[in-house]
Amino acid sequence: MARGKKTDGQYKIDDYKLQQVDVRLRLQDGPTYYSNRPIEKPQDAVEIFKEVLKDLDREWVVVANLDTQLKPVNFNVVSIGSVCELIAPIQNIMKTALLSNCDIILMAHNHPSGSLVPSQQDYELTRRLIEASKLMGMQVADHVIVAGQTGDTYSFRNHNPDMFQGMDIDLNYIHKMTGVAEKKPSVIGKLAEKKAEVKKQQVKSTPSKHVQAER
Repeated sequence: MARGKKTDGQYKIDDYKLQQVDVRLRLQDGPTYYSNRPIEKPQDAVEIFKEVLKDLDREWVVVANLDTQLKPVNFNVVSIGSVCELIAPIQNIMKTALLSNCDIILMAHNHPSGSLVPSQQDYELTRRLIEASKLMGMQVADHVIVAGQTGDTYSFRNHNPDMFQGMDIDLNYIHKMTGVAEKKPSVIGKLAEKKAEVKKQQVKSTPSKHVQAER
C-alpha cells in the first residue's frame, strides 16, 4: 500500500510498503485408530480406513500421508459430505502432507450405498489430484473407494493405471505391498510374440506379385 502526503493541494506518493507476514501453522493431534499389526505400508492404512469408513452414513474423504518408504505417517479427514456427494478441495487434500513433510499421498473415500462404481466426480477428483501433485513435486500412491457395509475396496491405481503415468513411485513396490502381482508374459505369450515377429520379417523380405511380374 502506498503512503501519501498532501502538499500544495496535491498528494505526493512516498515509498510503497509491502508488509511481510509469517506463516505459523502446526499440526494438531486428533482421534487415534489402532491396528493389530504394524502400519508399514499403504495397504495397512487402507485396512484401517475401510473399518472406519464402511459404517458411515455420509461420504468422507480421508488422506494418509506417507514417507519416502511408503510408510504411513498420519492421516487427516479432509471433508465430510452428504449421503451421495462430497466436496474435497485439492488444497485441503495436500495441506497436511506439506505440513508433515510428506510428499506421497494415499486418498480414500466411502460410498455409503455400498457401490464400488466410481462416479464421474471421483474420476475428476483423482485426475485433478494427480495433476496438482505433479506440479508440487509430490506423488499419489492411490485413491481407494470403500463400499459401505461390506468394506470392499476399489483401487484407482489397479483399475486405471494410465491415470498414474508420470508418478515416480516404484509400481513393483506398490504391487508387492498391496498383494497385486505384476503381470508378466507367459511362455505361450512369448512364443506367440516370437512367431508374429518372424512372420512380419518374412512378409518384409518376400517381393510382392506386382514386383515379380515386372521382373
